[in-house]
Amino acid sequence: MKEFLRTKGFKMTPQRELIFRSFFELAEHVSVDELYDKVRKIDNSVGYSTVWRNLKLICKVGLAEEVNLGDGVTRYDRVTKTPHGHLYCMQCKKFIEFSVEQLVGILVQTAGEHQFVPENFKIEIQGTCDSCQKKNKANNKPRTENRTAETTTFER
Repeated sequence: MKEFLRTKGFKMTPQRELIFRSFFELAEHVSVDELYDKVRKIDNSVGYSTVWRNLKLICKVGLAEEVNLGDGVTRYDRVTKTPHGHLYCMQCKKFIEFSVEQLVGILVQTAGEHQFVPENFKIEIQGTCDSCQKKNKANNKPRTENRTAETTTFER
């Protein structure tokens, strides 16, 4: 990691190393607050802004990307070689990753039909996970959001 950062023009300080290591030890989709809590358990001298700046650096050097789902919390996801999308439960806030390799070809083709060169894909589906659906059914509760289902039709 030290050599990688050096090739990008950054030094590896002890605090930065702790933040990077903690980020990669945590599960995917980490918020600044979650990372800050983990780092502070190891070194309580590390400030919130230091964690935030280094999380931005992790994104800048291409090791993570921001994930925003409109719930007011920015999360950070490790960049992987395999394209993936996110299922996001609006009740329990759980993220589930799924493969989008089959969709990438369709998306590239669609972009090409519009003379558009794609650089990145973000596929995020918001809804209710299986566990929350079962809890809702057991409690006889309707879904929490007041959204109507929308269907998008893609032409090829």
